Amino acid sequence: MLILFSCKSKKQASSEKTRETIERKIETNNQIRFDGMYVDACAARMKGNLEEASKLFSECKRISPDNNAVQYELATIYKLLGVNDQALLYAKSAAQAEPKNEWYQLLLIDCYNILKQYNLSVKVRETLVKNFPNKSDFKEDLAIEYAILGLFDKAFKIYEELEKIYGINEQITLNKTKLLKSLRKFETAEDELLRLSSTNVTETRYYSYLADFYIEQNEMAKAKAMYDKIISIEPNNPIVNLALHDYYSGLGKTAEAFECLKKAFQNPDLDAATKCTIANSFYDRIDGKEGSYYRENGAVLAKTLVHIHSESADANAIYAKFLMLEKRVPEAAEYYYKSAFKEKGNFNVWNELLIAYNILGRNDSVEHISAIAMELFPNSAGLYFRNGYANIQLKNYKKAAQSLKDGLEFVDSKLLMMDFYDNMGDAYFQIKEYEKSDRAFDDALKIDSDHTFTLNQYAYYLSLRKQNLDRAEKLAKHANDLSPDNRKYMDTYGYILFQQKKYKEAETWLAGAIKFGPKDRTILEHYGDVLFKLNKTNEALKYWEEAKAAGGSSDELIKKIKDKKLND
Repeated sequence: MLILFSCKSKKQASSEKTRETIERKIETNNQIRFDGMYVDACAARMKGNLEEASKLFSECKRISPDNNAVQYELATIYKLLGVNDQALLYAKSAAQAEPKNEWYQLLLIDCYNILKQYNLSVKVRETLVKNFPNKSDFKEDLAIEYAILGLFDKAFKIYEELEKIYGINEQITLNKTKLLKSLRKFETAEDELLRLSSTNVTETRYYSYLADFYIEQNEMAKAKAMYDKIISIEPNNPIVNLALHDYYSGLGKTAEAFECLKKAFQNPDLDAATKCTIANSFYDRIDGKEGSYYRENGAVLAKTLVHIHSESADANAIYAKFLMLEKRVPEAAEYYYKSAFKEKGNFNVWNELLIAYNILGRNDSVEHISAIAMELFPNSAGLYFRNGYANIQLKNYKKAAQSLKDGLEFVDSKLLMMDFYDNMGDAYFQIKEYEKSDRAFDDALKIDSDHTFTLNQYAYYLSLRKQNLDRAEKLAKHANDLSPDNRKYMDTYGYILFQQKKYKEAETWLAGAIKFGPKDRTILEHYGDVLFKLNKTNEALKYWEEAKAAGGSSDELIKKIKDKKLND
C-alpha cells in the first residue's frame, strides 16, 4: 500500500507542475499579444486611425480587463469619436482605480464637461487640488469652474490664496475684479485695480484697466484722469488716443474726438489692420447720417494711413476708394494697381481697378489687367466679359471672341449671358465668322426675344451682309415696335428697306431718324443713298457731304461724293 501511494503522489505532482507550466506559457503568450497590440493601438491613434485603435484597445481590454491604461486610452478615443457616454464610463473606471493619477482625473473632468455635468466635474477638480496642493494651474482651473457655476465667493477665495503665494499679479487681479463685478462689489473692484496700478506707477496698461472700469461705471471724469495719466507717460500712445476718441465722442465733442483719432493714425506703432478697419467704418457711413463728416474726415484718415503704411495692400485700396468718391479716378487707379499687385488674392481690388480703367476709357489697360486677373480668378465670368469687351474696342476681335467663349461656362445670370452673346455676335461678325455670329444672336434672343439692342444689332449686321433680309426686316420692325422713337433703330429698319429696294418706305424711316437728334454720319449717309435711288441726286450729294462733315471718312463715302453717284 505504501508503494502504491508513493507512485500516485509522484504522478499528481508531475501533473500539477505541467499545468503550472502551461498556465505560465499562456500568461506569457497573452502578455506578448497584449504588448504588441497595445503598441499597434497607440500607433493607430497617433496616426488618427481612431476606429482601428478602438478595436485594438478593446482586444487589449479583453486580455487584461482591469488594465487602467487601456481604459484611459479607450476613454480618450471615444471622446474624440463623440461617443461621450462610453468615454465617461471608461474615464470614470480609470480615475477611480488611480485617484492620484492626474491625467486620468483631467480626462474624467473633460468627459463630465462635455456632458455638461459641471457639478460632478467640479468635485473632481476639488480632489485634484487636495491631491496636488502645489499645482497652481489646478487651483486656477477650479476657480474658473466655480465662476462658471456662479460660485463667485469660492472662486474669489482661490484667487486670494494664489495672491498670497505670488503677490499682486495682473492676471489674478483682473480675474478678481471680474468676480467682484459679478458680485456687484464695485468699490472693492476699484480698490483691486488701484492696488495693481500702485505696484508700477509707469505701467500705462494698469491705468487703461481703470479707465475701462470707470467708463463701465459711467464715471467719465475719473476715466479722463486715467487717460491723462497715460498721456503724461506716453504722449503718443495710439491705444489711448483711440480710447480718447471714444471718450470725446460719447460727450459729443466731435472735433476733439477726431484730433485724437488723427494722432492714433499718425503713430506707426498702431498696426495697419486696426487703422484700415476704422477707415473702412468711415467709408461705410458716408451714405448715412452725418455722411459729409465721414466722407471728409475718412479721406483725411485714409491719406494718413497710406502715408504711414505705404506697403499695405489694404491701405492703398482704402485710399483709392476715397479718391474715387472725389472723382480723382487716375490717382485712384494708381493706388488700386499698387494694392492689386501687393495682395493678388483680393478679387474686389482687381475689379475696382478695372472699373477705374473703364471710366478712364483705357481699354488697353482693361485688356491687360483683366487677362492677369483671369489667371488669378479663372471662374469669374465678369473678368472674361471685361477682357472680351476691351478687345472688341481695341479691334482684337479674334481674342475677344475667344475670351467670351471661354467665359460662358462661368456665367450664372441671364442678364450677363445676354451681354456675352451680344458681344460674341459682334466679335464673330467682325472676323467674318457669320454662322457663329448668327448663332450667338439667336442664343441671346432665346433668353429675351424682346431685347431691343440685340434685335437691332442682329438686324443691322444682316443688312450689312445683304443676307436673310426678310429675317432682318422682322427683327428691326420688332425693335421699332418696342422702342418707337429710337433713331438708331429707325435707321436700321430704313436701311434694310433700302436693301430690299423699298425706297419710298426707306426714305420715310430714314427721314424720321434724321429728325430725332443731332447729325449722325451713318444716318446721313444712308439717307443720301436712298435719295440717290429715288433720283434725287443733288439732295443725295448734300447728305453725303453732311455725313463727311459729321465725321464720315470711309473710302466708299469719299468715292460717292467724288463720283456724285452711288456705287452698287
